[in-house]
Amino acid sequence: MGILRLLLAISVLLAHSSSVFGVNLVGGQAAVQAFYIVSGFYMALILKEKYIGNYNSYKLFITNRLLRLFPVYWAVVILVLIVGFLSYFLTDGHKIIGLEAYSNNINNIDFISIFFLVFTNIFMVFQDWVMFMGIDITNNEFFFTTNFEETFPQLYKFLLVPQAWTIGLEITFYLIAPFLLRLKVKYIILLMLISAAIRVVLYYFGYSNDPWSYRFFPSELFFFLLGILAYYIYKMKPLPTVRQKYLLFYLIIFLTFIYSFFQFPGKIYLYLFIFFLVLPSVFSLSKKWKKDRSIGELSYPLYISHYFLLNIMIYFKIESNKGLILLISTLLLSILLNQLISKRIEIYRQSRINIK
Repeated sequence: MGILRLLLAISVLLAHSSSVFGVNLVGGQAAVQAFYIVSGFYMALILKEKYIGNYNSYKLFITNRLLRLFPVYWAVVILVLIVGFLSYFLTDGHKIIGLEAYSNNINNIDFISIFFLVFTNIFMVFQDWVMFMGIDITNNEFFFTTNFEETFPQLYKFLLVPQAWTIGLEITFYLIAPFLLRLKVKYIILLMLISAAIRVVLYYFGYSNDPWSYRFFPSELFFFLLGILAYYIYKMKPLPTVRQKYLLFYLIIFLTFIYSFFQFPGKIYLYLFIFFLVLPSVFSLSKKWKKDRSIGELSYPLYISHYFLLNIMIYFKIESNKGLILLISTLLLSILLNQLISKRIEIYRQSRINIK
């Protein structure tokens, strides 16, 4: 699963920059929703097989998940602040990389708004809400919007790590996951149908644009639940043969690479459906691959750090081979973050529970 997770993270990176040798992979939305499926699968796996017996603790589960997310995120936030303030002083206040929204609007935002923005930038919670909000600088009040692109200033630009809104949504999944896993499969399927119905209703009334297409929690819950369902399929016997698992693994990797070369209605849902179907077999095949696991460890730091480096590239007006340069530089930073932070935190996380 590690290779696949890294490819999904790279898909988001390329969506924010440019293709590499003409390859865009699956794009931002498909990658994010595939990550939701993976997340549902993994949460079901660990809650059913790891956080059991003496370790069946909601507090232990949640704190271990947050320990997985926060340290790397905070490191990137610190880097954003350092580069922002450094650029401010080096340019005599003419440029502040990554913090432009604050420098341009700080005098027009009241204390409550600043408090909310500081809170969500520190803890990531509610960052997905930001995509449905605007701020009226005439009276310093937040307001609901159906299209954040039409607001000024755009509230999401106050996020120090803009792509972390997905993590805010993921945290919500984590908070409810232990309760979802207590439900029978038929109720999981019922919730999926309700979530899917919400998406259909939104589309019917014209809410098919961003942020409704993949940032609205009630409709995105479908993909997390789909991942839980994939876990139950994984536990069913028999799974495909080893040869068949390899074929399914190569199939999803191949589809991930060629995805952007085809244009037809509903291709994103076809890809996600195939992704769901092959997930149990791909996990079963790769779960003992140490190199694959090491590759997968880079997916989160790459996802959470690439926008920081992209802002620096924009500042220096690097346009030629932007996607390739961003990919290489982010991979290097991800390796550093993983070695210095993630691996050390992981030792502590695993010491809190007897994971074999």
